[in-house]
Amino acid sequence: MRVIVNVVVLLCFVLAMQSCKKASEVSEKITDTSMKKLDAMDKSKALAQKTDIANLRQAVSSFQAAEGRYPKDLAELEQFAGVTIDKGIYKYDPNTGSLAQMQ
Repeated sequence: MRVIVNVVVLLCFVLAMQSCKKASEVSEKITDTSMKKLDAMDKSKALAQKTDIANLRQAVSSFQAAEGRYPKDLAELEQFAGVTIDKGIYKYDPNTGSLAQMQ
């Protein structure tokens, strides 16, 4: 009887260890997938930011061509282009028309 109890305890221990191993593998897969998704999101955000600043620079050029001067500020560019600009993330120089994203 004692041998049977020991075998059952040992079997339970082995099954518990296997369960922990599988849980660890699943956790690693979830972590890997999450990291890949975050990386893809970061790349997508970077591309969107590059596109946004390129479009705004084009709007500055269009304003300059239409008005013969650069916009006095981003609010004037916003009105001209008919877009909403997050003014807190761009550095704009009305003397040169240069537009850069703040770091």
